[in-house]
Formats: sequence, structure tokens, C-alpha cells
Amino acid sequence: MRIGVLRTQVPFISGGAERHAANLVAALNAHGHQATEITLPFKWYPGEVLADHILAAKMIDISEVEGVPIDLAIGLKFPAWLAQHPNKAFWVIHQHRQAYDQWELGTSELLDTPQGEALRALIRDEDSAAFASSSHPIYANSDNVADRMKKNLGVKAQPLYHPPPNADELRQGDYGDYLFVPGRINPSKRLELSLQALVHSRTRLVIAGVAENPAYQNHLMQLASELGVTNRTTWLGAVDDATLIRHYAEARGVVFVPQDEDYGYITLEAMLSAKPVITVTDAGGPLEFITNGAEGLVTAPDPVALGAAFDRLMDDAAEAERMGQAGHNRYRKLNISWDHVVKTLTGQGTKPAKPPVSTPKASLKPSASSAAPHQEAEQQLFDAVAPPQPPEGIPFDNIAQVLQAYALEELPAALGQNDPPIDTGLASYLDTHWTRFMTTLNQLEGLNVSRALDVGVFPPLVFQALLANRFPGVEMHGLWEGPDPYHQTVHARDRKLQGFDITLKAANGERDPWPYPDNSFDLVTGMEILEHLALDPYFFYTEAARVLKPGGHLLITTPNVVSHRGVWKALCGIAPYSFGIFVPSGGVYGRHNREYAPQELALLGDTAGFETVRLKTYDVYDRHIEQDAAQILVNRGDDLSLRGENIQYLARKAGTPKGVPGILYHGDPTRMHGVLSVASRADATGLTKIDVQNTSSSVWPIAGERATCVLAEWVNEAGTLRHQHLMQPLAGPIGPGETGQITLRLDEGQGHKGKLRLHLYQIGVGVFTGRGRTAPLELSCSEDAFLRIVKTTDLPRSAP
Repeated sequence: MRIGVLRTQVPFISGGAERHAANLVAALNAHGHQATEITLPFKWYPGEVLADHILAAKMIDISEVEGVPIDLAIGLKFPAWLAQHPNKAFWVIHQHRQAYDQWELGTSELLDTPQGEALRALIRDEDSAAFASSSHPIYANSDNVADRMKKNLGVKAQPLYHPPPNADELRQGDYGDYLFVPGRINPSKRLELSLQALVHSRTRLVIAGVAENPAYQNHLMQLASELGVTNRTTWLGAVDDATLIRHYAEARGVVFVPQDEDYGYITLEAMLSAKPVITVTDAGGPLEFITNGAEGLVTAPDPVALGAAFDRLMDDAAEAERMGQAGHNRYRKLNISWDHVVKTLTGQGTKPAKPPVSTPKASLKPSASSAAPHQEAEQQLFDAVAPPQPPEGIPFDNIAQVLQAYALEELPAALGQNDPPIDTGLASYLDTHWTRFMTTLNQLEGLNVSRALDVGVFPPLVFQALLANRFPGVEMHGLWEGPDPYHQTVHARDRKLQGFDITLKAANGERDPWPYPDNSFDLVTGMEILEHLALDPYFFYTEAARVLKPGGHLLITTPNVVSHRGVWKALCGIAPYSFGIFVPSGGVYGRHNREYAPQELALLGDTAGFETVRLKTYDVYDRHIEQDAAQILVNRGDDLSLRGENIQYLARKAGTPKGVPGILYHGDPTRMHGVLSVASRADATGLTKIDVQNTSSSVWPIAGERATCVLAEWVNEAGTLRHQHLMQPLAGPIGPGETGQITLRLDEGQGHKGKLRLHLYQIGVGVFTGRGRTAPLELSCSEDAFLRIVKTTDLPRSAP
């Protein structure tokens, strides 16, 4: 069955509703359907725009695409569910609440809009008509949402529960010495209430999440300070899944006190972790699962009462465990599964082809008891590319903690200003790299590093902060495109942590000699930089070898173009790049110019004088695995450990460069360095002598394959290229650092119309100019003089 899942998309916003839709699509596909999300952009203000978006949604017909019918549409959110389709089912996440409960509470933005009454009536009329037109039962994602629909529209909806993200990964653990407060931070979650309750409690809160509005985050932290509870609040900021799961497992209980929550993943995640939930009587969705004294504690939304509940749970670990286990058992009895959701919404009982995923980013680890061959293959691949545990001794659990621990910007202090709030967009982006950072640090286990160079680094210097804590006292340097050098002193806000200084020198890492002496560093790192190189990765390797001390190490991380995900993309007719889009504003280095296979990194290293210490690949961003791709790789007998999405290559300097690996290169770029300059010119005769300097590390042969010769071009006075001619004016080979000379007869005198342009050229390859290291030479020249040069200069010669 072809199924379209209808949802609204607010640009740049991604949260529970977006994950909900993605998970539904994944579950439908897992059950043998062909499903996709159909998203409609939505802006609800001002009033006339809201009306336009309602009309736009109603005008869209999704009954077929390119002549192929869509069999079923499932509406999740208003106004997307108003799109036209003859067979439409509804699984309501929530209605446009400003026309319903928020209107009754006096908090709706429609109350401040002149057309508010009319818009409210329009929204309610459209919803009523849409629900009445469906031949299917109406479903809501919770009993609370179903109650609202009954109260506001008289629509009878059935609650249909679904698992939270990471449902199969959540685990039980000890009942620790703190209460956990996870989730998106906004006023509706009422974190103020939890902070106020701390005044009346002896406990400690660990808070995970970042406010969408930095000003609100600052308000909460200031409130904690004013209440005198800062020393009993730990702010984790944005956390990855592993950190979230760990805190659920290790907390005494979970605090979740929203106001009229629709559903509430946090409640279910706590139950799956066997942790009691402390909530309040007006929380909405959590009350469908938590009964006071059974699966947790329910109090009035009052700081004193809530504080007493905190202490009750903290004072009796045995009671906390009893309630947590009761919650775990209740969850298991509720038949909360994607299998149940899919069967209910489609009316079919197709057995899933694979376990449905719980998040759009990560496939859950398959059950070890599964006997299906595809699942066994998936399990093997999953284990082979699983990232290792974070290294010991790193005093951070996530990016937000690093950003809080260091003043990564010097300008505020220079202006005498307080540190700005954490940039949530930056924190969110860097957080996607946290697992890669930890895995990269793991590769350095056992090394002694006192002086390190990072090539391609740029602020904020997050990895350098981690490196400073991994190798206390390390002297750090960096290479970037610049154009100017950059220096920063990074201060730690906590005296127990390591601050550091770093200077970034400006150079193009694949073209310019690196501005450091030979044998300078213990470690050179190139993290997510190799794929951006456009000309010569071998030069990058050889410069790394030059500046490393004997026995020093090179560490490179880069996307794996032949990962299991790349294989699957190729099979589906999609380019296998991990990042294949163009970024015009970033120039040639703004995109991935070439992604590599693992053995290519080792090949480049071997020819540049390195010996491989470790060559690993890991899934550091996305743990999802396509079972069909896994089965193909297992059937082939592939080394699954080299099929992860990110290559991590550690090598030791052990010898001297041997020359470019021919399998990766057209020509020999190591020879393509030179300078053309005028040595002398006789105006009376036009006799011109030109010095040709070999600035490469190899001899220039003048005959045979890869010989060096000259490409001559003539451009007329209008600037149009008219003639090109390949010739050999060099009398003999030129060694490294040596200068040869060629003699050409040009025009007598100066100021002739047109010009002669000379390029150094490698036979069978092309001009040195494209290599980026040799500029052409231009001289005033008539067309007659150019033709005379062509007639009197030898052509390139074959090997003797």
C-alpha cells in the first residue's frame, strides 16, 4: 500500500512531532508498505496568513503522484490534514490549540487578532468537516488529546499509543542520588516550578535540554541563583542519546511537570527505565500512565508539595524501586508498539520485515534472539561498526558542558561584557559530532603528545578543549586557510580544567608548504578535512610527514564513501556521498570534493612514509542500518569493520615518501612545482632568455612519459585566445632546485599587439597552472613572432 503521512512543517523547527512522523513512516515501510512524509509549510500569523495557509492546504490534491495512486493518507497535524484525498485516516497529534483549549485559557494569540473570532470558527469548521468525511475511526495519540476533541468538537477519538524514541535502548540501572529532569525547555514544561520546589527540598536535580530561546535559558539559570539552589542543579544542556539513556538509568526518579501535555515521551521513557515519575495534577498526558503512589507521585502544581515529593522519593530508595518497577510493568501491559499502530491505522496485519526504528536518526539494535537471516546480518554489521565507549578521564558528557566550561570567545571579555548565552544552533550542530570527537580521542590512547598540530581547524576550538584535558600541558598549533594568522587564549571557567593557547597559521594545506620546521610535532590531526581537498591529498600527507618527529603520529578522520550506507544509497540510485550538496558561498573547499575508501587512506600513508597503526570505521552520526544492505555485505564475506560511515586512520611516521600512488593520480603532482621568469631581453633583436626553475622535489625529464615541456598560447589585442602550441624548448633535464633556461626570439622593440603566454606542462597530464603552484608567464608578442616560435622550436620528444 502506498501511504502518505500528512504533517505540518514549521521551517527550521524539529521536535517531537517531526520524530513522530518519521517514526510512523519507518514503521509503515518496515511492514511492507511504501510510505513517505508529505509536509506542508505552516505559518499561523498574522491572521490573514493563517487563513491563506488553510486555503492552500485544502487546494492540494495528493490522491496520486505521476499517475500512481496514493492508497491512503494519514493526517497528523492541522492544516496539513486538510489536503484532498479520497481515503484519509486521522491520527491526531494535536489540533491547532489556539482555537481550542488555549482560547478557553485566555492564552491564544488569536485573542489579540482582529479576525480572531472568525479564524477560530474557520479552524473548528474545517476540522469538523475533515473528521466527518473520513470513513475510518478517528485516532488520537493520547487519551488527553482524545478528551479535548470530544469536549471541543464532539468528535469521538480513540487513543492510540506509540513508543517513545530509543524505546528498545532504554535500560534499567541503579536508583541514584539525584532526580532527572529531561526534555525540551520552554515555559509549558514549567521548569520554574521544579526550581522553586528545590527551595523546599534537600535533593539535587540534573537537567537535560536547551531552551529554544537563549533569553529563557538565562532566566532559568538566574532564577536558580536567586533561589539559592545553583549548587543543587546540574545543567547538561543538549545531550546525545547515550547520555540521555544513562541518566534515565542512573537517576532515582524522573520529574515531569508540564501543563496539559498532549502525550509526553518523558513519562514513557521513565517507565521503560523503571524509574518513578513525579508529576502534577494538571500535567495532562502523564496522568494517563502515572497514579499517585503506584507508578510515581502526583502532587498539586505547588512548590511546597512538589518539594515534599522530591524528598519522599530521595529518602526511600526501596519505594522508588517499587514504583519504578510498577511503571515498567504497566508499560508492558499497554501493548505500546509500532506494530500495533501500523495494524490499527491500516487495518492490515502484515508481519514487519524488520524491527521498526524509534528515531529518524538511529535504527535500534536488533534483538539477539532474532532468528531471521537479515536481522542476524544487521546485528553483525551493527556490532562491527559500533563506536567504542568514551575515553577515560574526559570531564564532559556532552558538547554543552564543554561550551559552558570554556570561554571560547575572547571578544566579550575584551569589551568588559559577560559571556553571551550558549548559541543553541551551534551547540546543536556540534552535538551531532560528539560521538566522533570521543571516538577520535579514543584513537590517541597510549600516545604521548606534547606538541600537536591540527590542520583545517577553525573556531570554536571545541576539540582543542578536549585535547587539552586529554593531554594536560600540550602545546597546540593549527593550520587554516586564513587569510590571516589567528591567535586565541582560551580560558577555562573552572580552575580544575585546562586552559590553552593556540595560534593558527594561514596556508592552503594541499598546496602551500606548511609554515613549520621539519620534525616539529608529536601529532598531526586532519579531522573531516581530507574530503574537502580538491588537488592533492598526497601533498597533505607528505607535509604531515615532514613536520612530524620520527615516530610521530598522523590521525585522519573522514567520511567513508563505501560505507554500508553508501552502498545502500548507490543501490537505490542515490550518489553515495555523505555530503554531496554544493555550497557556493564556501568556494571549492565548501563541499566534499572526493570521499575515500578506508584502504585509500592507508595507501596514501604508505607511499608518504607512514605505517598504519589503526584503520577503523564507525557509525558516529547515525546508527541506522538497512537490513538488505547488511545481508549483501555479509553474503560477500566483507570485512564489516570497514563499512562504518566514518574512517579513522592512525599512522606512525616510519620512513620517507616514495612517490604518489599511481592508482589515485593522473600524472605526478610532486613534479608540478616551478617558476618561469624573464632573465634578459634584447630590444634590438627580440632575443629573450627565460629562466625555468624546478622548485619541486623531483627531477624534470624532458622526454617520455610525464616529461616537462611548455605550452605556448597567443592572445590577440582583444583578449581572445587564438593559438595554442605544445613545444619542448628545454635542452636537458632539470633537477630539484636547479634552473634551466630557454631562448625565444620575439619582436624587436616593445609594445606589440597581442601577448605570448607560457605554461609549464607535464606530458599526458596538463599545465602546472592547474596544480595551483606555478603561474604562467606573459610577454608582449605579435602573431608573426608567435608563428616564428612555433616553426623554430622542437616538439616534445618521446623517450630515447
